[in-house]
Amino acid sequence: MFLGRIRGRLDGGPVSAEAFERLARHFRDPTSWALFDDVLPTLDRLSAGGLRLAVVSNWDSHLPRLLSDLGLFSRFGAVLVSAVEETGKPDPEIFRRACARLTVEPGEALHVGDSLREDYEGAIGAGLSALLLDRAGRHEGAPNRVRRLTEVADRLGL
Repeated sequence: MFLGRIRGRLDGGPVSAEAFERLARHFRDPTSWALFDDVLPTLDRLSAGGLRLAVVSNWDSHLPRLLSDLGLFSRFGAVLVSAVEETGKPDPEIFRRACARLTVEPGEALHVGDSLREDYEGAIGAGLSALLLDRAGRHEGAPNRVRRLTEVADRLGL
């Protein structure tokens, strides 16, 4: 599903079985990924501030393993993956499930993501507060925009 969407955005064509397997191996390989320098310090600040954290992602079922391999899985109280949940962002249901698993009301939750439609608008539509992570500066006029994750902890006074 995830890799098929990527191929669709590239040229609209189907993904051959061989190409799909190569892409899947690449995306599932922890050495293919690098964390931004603000990720771990921000997660530490948020956790130290007593916040419960979750991942809500439109990804395949291998994301929990990838997060574990990257040393991130244990930092989250819940990891919700669209392929497992059978619903994904921007559908309000996946955001509501995340809140339920963290035992917080949607109105008490803040979602931070880099997609205006799927993350920001999806979270707002589910009753959460939201911040748009815009590292590349593509959404200059967007409300509640941050350029770095450290700004999230700053905004929360942590």
